[in-house]
Amino acid sequence: MQEFFNLPDAVREAGSTAAMATIIFLGLFSAYEIISGQTREGKKSLRDWAMSGISLGFLATFQRPLLTVTVFLLMAALFPTHAGALTWLEGQYFWPTLIGFLLIDEYLHGRAHLFAHSRKPKSRLLGKVQSFYKAAHRPHHLNGDKDSRGEISASQTFVENWAWWLILPNYWFGLACLYLGLYEVFLWGTVSKVIWGMHVHTNWKWHYDLWLLNHDNTLVRKGMRALCHVFTFPNMHHHHHSRSANSAKNMTNFISVFDWLLWDTLQIENDRPRIYGWRQYDAEAGSVMHRFFHSADPIRERTRPKETTRA
Repeated sequence: MQEFFNLPDAVREAGSTAAMATIIFLGLFSAYEIISGQTREGKKSLRDWAMSGISLGFLATFQRPLLTVTVFLLMAALFPTHAGALTWLEGQYFWPTLIGFLLIDEYLHGRAHLFAHSRKPKSRLLGKVQSFYKAAHRPHHLNGDKDSRGEISASQTFVENWAWWLILPNYWFGLACLYLGLYEVFLWGTVSKVIWGMHVHTNWKWHYDLWLLNHDNTLVRKGMRALCHVFTFPNMHHHHHSRSANSAKNMTNFISVFDWLLWDTLQIENDRPRIYGWRQYDAEAGSVMHRFFHSADPIRERTRPKETTRA
């Protein structure tokens, strides 16, 4: 056990560099939102700030370390002689390996995300699992107060229930790759996904993607629309956070090919969402700790007489 915690320097360096890049870019995106006035007039409430702080703090101090230890122990038990075994792969075929890593990671994330937004499955067991996923993901779609003025922001990228980061399969996949020696691939794949994910959550004052989608030049409009079939852009993800049917669309944060070709969930709009965020139950609206540690099973909550709102 003691040898396990003596992790290779490359593993520690990849993790610390990814964490530092996340902090720097989150600071830049958040500073932009504050300076440009995108956090005022109810767009971001005190509870939103508190929820972001709790989620990020818990992720950094508990969830991520726990998941890293768990995955590395499992990999050491199942593949004791394979630690660092794929270092040669990124050394000889870095770019193909990085692209493959990103595609697999984004597929796993998007598929789990889609599962959390889908209709209840017929299987009773799967239904229970899905209820847990739904409850774990629900805080990500709660922002602002009940006045419906709330809008998403860069820090909303990390807002989830306590369990969400522990049950995302792409997190397990990434850490397994790190154990196998894909240090540089893990670093650059993780950093690119995190930065792009924060970028699509940021509350931009100037919406460059909408400007291109509504450009006077036909080639520019069609070119941008074609790009939206490959990559997820801010307005696409903002519509995923809207209070509309589009909240079940655009499941990926980075690579939209899966939404387009596999799940039929690609939705490209030419204007901003009218209202952001799901309606909040009383307990959620009044307590950040309730959102983070309990949240809600939407089906169960709808059956409670005292709760009249629904998401």
